[in-house]
Amino acid sequence: MKDKVQNSKVKNYYDMEAEDYNNIFYIKDDEYPPLKFRHKYILEMISEESLSENSTILDAGCGPGELVIDLSKRFNNIFGIDISDEMIRIAVKKQNERDLKGKSILFGVGDIEKLDFQCNYFDVVVCSGVVEYLENEDLWIKEVKRVLKTDGLLIVNVTNKYAVRRWTMPFFTAVKSLHGVYFVLNFIKTNLLGKEKLNRFPFRPRVHCPSEFDDFLKSSGFEKISHNYFDFSLLPYPLDTLFDFLLLKIRKNMEKKSHSDAWLTGNGYIVKCRKKA
Repeated sequence: MKDKVQNSKVKNYYDMEAEDYNNIFYIKDDEYPPLKFRHKYILEMISEESLSENSTILDAGCGPGELVIDLSKRFNNIFGIDISDEMIRIAVKKQNERDLKGKSILFGVGDIEKLDFQCNYFDVVVCSGVVEYLENEDLWIKEVKRVLKTDGLLIVNVTNKYAVRRWTMPFFTAVKSLHGVYFVLNFIKTNLLGKEKLNRFPFRPRVHCPSEFDDFLKSSGFEKISHNYFDFSLLPYPLDTLFDFLLLKIRKNMEKKSHSDAWLTGNGYIVKCRKKA
């Protein structure tokens, strides 16, 4: 029951925020767009593998569909699911607006904890920006392992709990919930600093220790191949936002060290692993 309540909150939130999410993270021109770096690393992780153009790929948590559409430039059989109806609506609209003839691209509303696919079906499963919104690891990892072929690839990202940016997050999350405080902080961020609006989740996204997450994947029957950190920060929140104009180029340049063990500065952690027999 608790899982269903959490899923409902996540779905409702992203149904309301889908347009803004798409515009902020994929449409808006930004000098340092963290999610576009995440997108880039996932594509690189897949391109490193010797996969045929007819490989079957699932993007579980596809959002507005950008990764699926980019993957269609090389692969023919791609599925994108998301818990949000609005995200899928935007993804389908993009699909219809672009010339993707000869490609089998299927978008649909779906839940990674209850995948509507047969066993051993996919060569690759991508799970990006999803795990942090789930209650625990029990269901999603079993479902992903079930639908992946032996030696199939799993690419998954989590939020790094040890990143310097997150040190003050619990305090400011509590402050934002106080009456009237969110509106003041949001005004400062959007009108004075010229940034995107302040997040106010009706749920608490989870964070992970990268090394412990690696151990979890190993114990679940996956062999790690590589990793990338992304979205680098040098100061705790909100100092990183206030002084972004001074640190922006440095943060962007730090992406060159994405493959290193940047557990202190990288806010996001992506890992590529292979399902063992």
